[in-house]
Amino acid sequence: MKENIMEIQENLELINNLIQSKYLESAKKCNLTLEQFHILIELYYHHGSMISDEILPLSIGEIAEDIGNAPHTLSERIKRLEKKDLIKKVRDEKDLRITRVLLSPKGKSLMENIDNESNFIFIYHALEKMDEKLLNNLLDGLKQLKMNLSKE
Repeated sequence: MKENIMEIQENLELINNLIQSKYLESAKKCNLTLEQFHILIELYYHHGSMISDEILPLSIGEIAEDIGNAPHTLSERIKRLEKKDLIKKVRDEKDLRITRVLLSPKGKSLMENIDNESNFIFIYHALEKMDEKLLNNLLDGLKQLKMNLSKE
């Protein structure tokens, strides 16, 4: 049993790495550096911080903290993404010292395309090659794993 669990963990890690490599392939096709892509991912998956009924875009400091960069290092990368019209910078209405960053419509569209190509299509085609019984067993196992993890 322990060997099976360890093998499952290894396979989950390998699957995650394969998916990440597909994302990076797509990013490179779009002329994005790894660092630029990380910023766009951070913005794409951010749902905002709730303050009353308002959703706030991430600040440069929050992005820097999330991806492990210094804010001054991040500022230059953000300028390059802004020149490509993939992001927009806006001043915080309550604190003008804070600059917030959000995806532009072009940036959002780009990330949706990368997400679709790299994640959905890649995984869909791989799963489509499996027979139905195996696919159902995998689905049942993943549902059980999710349920067990949510109880932890």
